Amino acid sequence: MPQQDKKRRAAQIPSGSWPPRMMAEMAAGYVGEKHVEDFLERIGKAYPQPRVVEGPRRKFWYREDLDKAMNMALPSSPRLAEKFQAKIVERRAARRARVKA
Repeated sequence: MPQQDKKRRAAQIPSGSWPPRMMAEMAAGYVGEKHVEDFLERIGKAYPQPRVVEGPRRKFWYREDLDKAMNMALPSSPRLAEKFQAKIVERRAARRARVKA
């Protein structure tokens, strides 16, 4: 049976937020792959090996590993929470300066 005739599994996208640990269907959706098989073909090339393997069908990828593979988790760039906190400090300082003036 040719590869095109096999039924391909769609990637899953959760409602809400992405969990820190994902099976292949959800990890494929996280990285933007349309099908799980496309994601699995790129393991070891574009995407990392699963961090946890509990059997042939239970493999888990960690969100932070996938972020690193997609260059989304750069150590030199501040995280969103840090940027948000810095902005709050900046606004408070501006308010204090206006009150004193």
